[in-house]
Amino acid sequence: MEEATIIKKNKNTQQPLDYLIDKNKKILYLQIIFLFLAIFVILLKLYEIKIERNILFNEELSKSRENDKVSDKLKLLKLMTNNDKTEYTGLKNCLLNNPDNEFCIYHLILPKEVCGKKRILLGGKLSGSYVLLNDFQDIKIAYSFGISTNIQFDKALADRGINVFMYDHTIDSLPYENPRFHWKKIGICGKNTNHKMLKNLEELIIENNHINEKNMILKIDVEHWEWESLINLNEDTLEKFKYIAIEFHFKDSKDFKDNNLYYNVLKKISNTHQVFYTRCNGDRSLKVNFGNNRICNMIEVSYILKKDNTFKKDEAIYPIYELDYLEPKAGKLEMNLNILKLFDK
Repeated sequence: MEEATIIKKNKNTQQPLDYLIDKNKKILYLQIIFLFLAIFVILLKLYEIKIERNILFNEELSKSRENDKVSDKLKLLKLMTNNDKTEYTGLKNCLLNNPDNEFCIYHLILPKEVCGKKRILLGGKLSGSYVLLNDFQDIKIAYSFGISTNIQFDKALADRGINVFMYDHTIDSLPYENPRFHWKKIGICGKNTNHKMLKNLEELIIENNHINEKNMILKIDVEHWEWESLINLNEDTLEKFKYIAIEFHFKDSKDFKDNNLYYNVLKKISNTHQVFYTRCNGDRSLKVNFGNNRICNMIEVSYILKKDNTFKKDEAIYPIYELDYLEPKAGKLEMNLNILKLFDK
């Protein structure tokens, strides 16, 4: 009887002991789990810190490289402006601060190469020639404003089977006739006017039943009136022209109105067309002031419609003599058009 009682007591004391052991095991397991979780969180945090450091490092590296690029551009800019302090300062400000404003238009006349197409000079090495590309597929019509006595460019187009609609109200006749020449004694203007000798481009397109035409060519050389004639054109009209070749004339002025007009016209064209060739024209020693900058008084710019074309950085060194018609005069300064490439991002 006493032995049975002792056995029973032992069983009763064993049960609490087993309970304590099980409880301690659970606590231990939980502690191990929490330890692993803590280690995982620490490792995750260390990884995040490493990622952040890599990002910061890459950002700093990118900034450093960008700073190096800017530094290189400024060195080239100084060289290209022949240490002309005024010109260098104006260009530097455009390059570093805000290139997209009415006093900084260089990026808007930046040429790029058109992939798979070659630049060619039409009209020979004479004033009045223009650079287009060796692609005249589906081009049947050209508009040419500003003729005077030089029609070599127009003849080059006519020789390719293109009908050239020519306009100049300052002449009484063409130097000679061609079956593909269609000349009228009319000048181009910007807005609808009652002047019988002036019409805007959209009026003439309607008048010639070309409203549904595409892939046309537009050439304009009208002694500063190009700005007014282009400012109000809508993009649908611009997109009718595969090529646009314009001689832009800049006045020597710090007048905000003129600068704003220059910027808005160039910006408008750049929405639909890409520059593929640029050259100083006329007296290449003559540069004019606009805003705090200087530029050639006449710049000839060739555009192509952006859609259906791809572009790459222009590696050519300007002037490209095989596409030019004037040799630079000895001792005469001109704007170094390679400066434009510094604005290529």
